[in-house]
Amino acid sequence: MSTNDPIQILVLEEFQLSSGDAHGAVTRIFERAARGREPSVPLLTSIEDRTNVAMLRGLRAGESSEPDAAQHAALDEFVSSWQPPKHYGPRITERSEEPPTYYRLAVTESGINDPDHAANVGGGLRLDATFTDIGLLWIGQPVGTHAGLLVLLGSHQDGNAPRNERSWPLPLSQRLGVRVYESRT
Repeated sequence: MSTNDPIQILVLEEFQLSSGDAHGAVTRIFERAARGREPSVPLLTSIEDRTNVAMLRGLRAGESSEPDAAQHAALDEFVSSWQPPKHYGPRITERSEEPPTYYRLAVTESGINDPDHAANVGGGLRLDATFTDIGLLWIGQPVGTHAGLLVLLGSHQDGNAPRNERSWPLPLSQRLGVRVYESRT
C-alpha cells in the first residue's frame, strides 16, 4: 500500500436509474469514463432497490471533485434522478496491492462523529494472514457536518459465491437509515 500522495477526499454520487434493465449500459458508460490516479471502484448497486446506484471516487491532490460533465451527459438518458455529490474527508484509506473482486458500501447521515478524533487515522491497517480477503478499506466522514459515515470494503471473495446474508442485513439498514450498496457480478 502506498502512503505517498494520500487520498485527499472521497466523492460519492448516488442516482436512480429509470429502469433496472439499464444497468448494463450504465456500467459500460461508467467503465469507459473511469478517470483519476486512484484505481476505480466499480458501479455499486443498492441491495434494497436495484435501480439505485452509486459511484465512489478517491481523489488525490490536484484532482477535481466536480462531476464529469461528459459522463453525466452520457448517463442522463438512463437516470431518473441525481442526488447532489457528497464529499467525505478520509479517516482510513487503505488498499492492498491486488485489486478487490467484490465491494460493499454503507452510507449514513446519522451518528455523530467526535471532531476531536476526526483526524486521518489511516496507515495502521495491516493486511496480514488474518485479513487476507480484505483488499480495500475506505472510511470517511462528511465534509462540513459532524454526522454521518461512509464505509467501503473491498474483498477478494468470489463474486459468484453465495453471500453471507447476515452481514449488513437489509432490515437493520432500513431502520437505521443506512444505504447499502454492493458491486454486481
